[in-house]
Amino acid sequence: MSKISMMFQIVSLLQTNYILNATELAEILETTPRNIKAYIEALRMSGVPIEGMTGRNGGYFLSEVYELKPPKLSESEYNALLLAEEILTKENGFHHEKEIKTAFAKIKSAQGEIIGNSDLVFESENVFTRGNTDISDKVKRYLSIIRKAIFANKSLSITYSNPTRKQLTVRKIDPYNLIYRNSSWYVIGHCHLRGEIRMFKLARIKEIKTLDEKFHVRKDFSISSYMRNTLDLINTGKEYIVEIRFFHPASVWISEKYWLPTQKIVWLEDDSIIFKARVNGLVDITRWILAYGHLARVLKPKELVDRVKNEIEAMRDNYEKEYNEDKVRNH
Repeated sequence: MSKISMMFQIVSLLQTNYILNATELAEILETTPRNIKAYIEALRMSGVPIEGMTGRNGGYFLSEVYELKPPKLSESEYNALLLAEEILTKENGFHHEKEIKTAFAKIKSAQGEIIGNSDLVFESENVFTRGNTDISDKVKRYLSIIRKAIFANKSLSITYSNPTRKQLTVRKIDPYNLIYRNSSWYVIGHCHLRGEIRMFKLARIKEIKTLDEKFHVRKDFSISSYMRNTLDLINTGKEYIVEIRFFHPASVWISEKYWLPTQKIVWLEDDSIIFKARVNGLVDITRWILAYGHLARVLKPKELVDRVKNEIEAMRDNYEKEYNEDKVRNH
């Protein structure tokens, strides 16, 4: 523990205890009484009203009510604090969720009004992610610009790259929320080009500019409702009831995790399961199903069955095309 941290601890202890001597403080802080006396003297010189009382029951105490003001967190540090809180309290089976929430609440209240957290929504499936994230200098700069725009209710102009269509589009958006999920940042809000709520990945934004135009969040919009039945991030607004059969051992993997608030799992005699849930859109769940290969089979709806079949056909065509090209090259 650093000298500064030790001194903060001493003041905190004296605030919660009427009187403590050097030996008692040393035992609590795992240092020597000599060091404690040096820290006390340094605190006195900095203006902390610590008095000493000799005798059998003597020790150090605060001579008047003294408020130890915590160091202010920067905006980025506060964001990190919010993210850590969200990750810890969303981990299923974490036994100290209540204590974590109250501890973070105390820290945040001590910081005062740094910035409201209504503009941040953290969705993280993996607490310790491996691989690269998109937190580049560019994304960090965009985060700051977008957060300020959300706070001030100001529209943004963005130049956005669509990887599917390989094109750039200039869009005016009203930013509602920032979302962190799967190691990437997204902004969600009203897209004036499409006339609906859309989500944009910050790493795909090429240019961004804050406009002098004010906006109001749509009254029918709720971030929790919007994300409720979204397996990953793509929400088309259309709701589907899906049924998927997962065979062993994928049935075990699926049953061990909470995927969607509407999910229901029915076990069958062959150790397979029927997974039922309500989802918004089919893009994300199609990718999810394909990740389990031959261990997953879609039962309903037919539209999802067709989507998965088409993806499998496209994958097979890719391999056949590559195989035929290799034969021509080697002929």
